[in-house]
Amino acid sequence: MYKVNEISAKRLLESDDPEELKGLLKLADAVREETVRQQVCIHGIIEFSNHCQSLCAYCGIRGPNKTLQRYQMSPEEIRDTALTAVKVSGYKMLVLQSGEDPWYDTDRLIWIIRKIKSDQAAKCLVFLSIGNRDYETYETLYRAGARGVLFRFETSDPDLYKKLHPDCNLEERLEHLRYMKEIGYLTASGPLIGLPGQTIDSLVQDIFFMRDLGLAMASMGPFIPAPNTPLAGEKPGDIKTVIKMIALTRLIYPHVRIPITTALEKLGGMAVRRTALTGGANAFMLNLTPAQYRENYDIYPGKNLVKTHIHSLETVEELTKLISSCGRRVCKGWGTDFTLTKEDFNGSCNTGLTSSREMRQ
Repeated sequence: MYKVNEISAKRLLESDDPEELKGLLKLADAVREETVRQQVCIHGIIEFSNHCQSLCAYCGIRGPNKTLQRYQMSPEEIRDTALTAVKVSGYKMLVLQSGEDPWYDTDRLIWIIRKIKSDQAAKCLVFLSIGNRDYETYETLYRAGARGVLFRFETSDPDLYKKLHPDCNLEERLEHLRYMKEIGYLTASGPLIGLPGQTIDSLVQDIFFMRDLGLAMASMGPFIPAPNTPLAGEKPGDIKTVIKMIALTRLIYPHVRIPITTALEKLGGMAVRRTALTGGANAFMLNLTPAQYRENYDIYPGKNLVKTHIHSLETVEELTKLISSCGRRVCKGWGTDFTLTKEDFNGSCNTGLTSSREMRQ
């Protein structure tokens, strides 16, 4: 296995040599083939509330933003959206995501999770992305049937983190990740790339940070400035840097699942999907939020208005063709009666390409 240290990772991130980039992506693809094989998983995300009490400086749904039309899906709507995604469309892993919205207390969240998990025709992994909750809450939600968390640390630089989050600090964020893993959750986390004040050194540290945290999924994407936030006038993250971060993460942390984020797709379109997919990435996440709410989950401009981000069977067909054209296979769990477990998520559901007919079953 090819080894990358901090010095060589920094040099590669700083390099402008197109041949060196091509070589990096080729090497990352080879390591991906050796470690996680050909599988590409398609996950779904339901953004069920854009209410948020946090003050994150980069985020369009931050509490102080008074221009945003706020919404909250009812527990029944969340349940129905999730069950349709699994039973009709074939999803086997769903992320239930919101801002930090205390209206969804532990009892409501338990009800939602249990209603999804109790349907014997809808076997799936439920991930939560609901922000800062205490140990007892996350332990209770795990017992209810949730098995994963999406909880980005955003940067491993504590000073930069504090500038982004005036109401908390990096160590608190990491403590949450540690106890989530202790409880038994699959953990998905990672950095925002291109933040104002971020250095190459801190990006390198972010990669090793993901490895040392033992994440199941390395979720990273470019910073995109949002209106009505303190960082509205800043430049977005660089696509090439994100692609390099994906490739280097594959080399440094070979077995991790690496999704191609919607933020990267927003900046680079369909072309960047292929580049990332052939440079170390091995998952996608499509938006399942009902149409009447989707555009208001506006963490950055136009997040859910790009056609390739919006769920439909046509979009899935398009994605499946792309995966196949890259010599890859859609995860076996997609569109079948396969029951996805935590162990499968970590790398064993990697055989078989399902047909369009199976996807619709």
